Amino acid sequence: MVKRGVAWVFDLGCFNQALLAKHGWKLIRNPDSLVGKVLKACYFPNGDFLNARKGIHASLVWRSLVWGREIIEKGSRWRVGFGRNIDIFKDRWLPEPSNFKVTTPSILPGIFKVAMMHLDSGYFNKTLIKYLFNDEDANAILSLPIGSFNHDDVLFWHFTKDGDYKVKSGYKVALESRGFIEPSKSGPMQQW
Repeated sequence: MVKRGVAWVFDLGCFNQALLAKHGWKLIRNPDSLVGKVLKACYFPNGDFLNARKGIHASLVWRSLVWGREIIEKGSRWRVGFGRNIDIFKDRWLPEPSNFKVTTPSILPGIFKVAMMHLDSGYFNKTLIKYLFNDEDANAILSLPIGSFNHDDVLFWHFTKDGDYKVKSGYKVALESRGFIEPSKSGPMQQW
């Protein structure tokens, strides 16, 4: 329940969506589980859960997981490692809770990965970043930790300290997205 003015708000739909997002999070973290393998074979044989389509004749289970995935998409972002898997303009990877995406329109055609902005020294190419992005995006990119480019890119939940999805924070994201509570500037968990 969330306090809204004088009354407390509890929305069962938001809570169900947050619970389904937890199952989707498990698919992302454990793609080799039996359930993960079965769903992959049926619904996304050449991709992953985050990019899979709902489909026309999908089962209730699959449609429900895709609905829960909306919460994951709103509250997760990529932690930059090597940067080879993160599309600069498409993926959520900036530490800004508004949408975690670059707001600068792409001036170059094609797909660009974060790894293309790294220098051999392990730092971001500051000159390139200042040229390609507006000030807000450039500052967000340059605020990312330096020297973290020696591991794989990892999807994590932005609104918990350990980066693992929690139903409580997912519920808060669902409430904000449906307009039951006002979004905070620093993200859903700030008010809790």
